[in-house]
Amino acid sequence: MFKGVDHVVVAVKDLEASIGRYEAMYGASVSDRSESAAAGMTMAFFRFPDSYIELVSNLGNEGPIAKRLEERGEGVHLIAMKVDDLEKTLAELRAKGVRLVGDPGPGNPVRGQVFVHPSHTGGVLTQIVQR
Repeated sequence: MFKGVDHVVVAVKDLEASIGRYEAMYGASVSDRSESAAAGMTMAFFRFPDSYIELVSNLGNEGPIAKRLEERGEGVHLIAMKVDDLEKTLAELRAKGVRLVGDPGPGNPVRGQVFVHPSHTGGVLTQIVQR
């Protein structure tokens, strides 16, 4: 089942200013960056031995991060939890009646990302990750 936190995604309005604050706080430089035009976001990663922090900001006025920032401002966007067996974990969560987003359903392979709906976690979007 769940083995701990894989990573935390924090939505920020100004990526460069946030990178500076996090670098000062962690005493470490950003590890790497990427951009997803399709998702309308740019990302910066702070990698640690067993987890990472991902800062995300919107590229324009569209996409999930732009919407999140407009509706709720900056803050934790999601927490990703590590599991040792994704299919088994999904089956257990389905059996418990947990609402899932991106779940392909029993007997179907997972082809994308799967999340626990925020209604089951006090408003926190939770991603389920098997590495």
